[in-house]
Amino acid sequence: MNEREIIKTVKSGNFEAFGLLIEKYKESLYSFIFYSVKNEAAAQDIYQDTLLKALTQLKNYREEGNFKAWLFTVARNKVTDYFRANAKLASLPEDESADIFPSKENTEKDVLSKISLDNILAQIEALPEQDKEIILLRQYLSFKEIAEVLKCPIGTALARLNRAIKKLQKNLGEEYAL
Repeated sequence: MNEREIIKTVKSGNFEAFGLLIEKYKESLYSFIFYSVKNEAAAQDIYQDTLLKALTQLKNYREEGNFKAWLFTVARNKVTDYFRANAKLASLPEDESADIFPSKENTEKDVLSKISLDNILAQIEALPEQDKEIILLRQYLSFKEIAEVLKCPIGTALARLNRAIKKLQKNLGEEYAL
């Protein structure tokens, strides 16, 4: 069954088919949420809330739309709710950062590459929320889907990402300039 057929099946009352619909996006959706909140317990809760909201609101989904973009919009709204409720930005504890990107060997090259990755991640984290969000969304969505999630024209999404990348490059210095 294709995505549209599964959506119709779920809308007609077969809620078990929802699992087939979500299976395709579960990893990228969870990654988006986790890297947005940087807290595993919160990410799991938000992921579950997102799936529940998507299931209960699927009746409002327009089938001519892009389901992936709609699902990421639901997740984005749940992440926003999380930050509003906590009234502060969550941060990743220092000791957990090494577990996210484990190195295969402790060679000089691996250490240097980890330092560079840590530097890039730190600089992304230092960007304004709007810039961080578009860089993160671009890891999982096409520009068309980003435009749907942000409710803006594709050109605006492209311009926002371009500005965010330029800020990131400026913060990182000449070593990372393209």
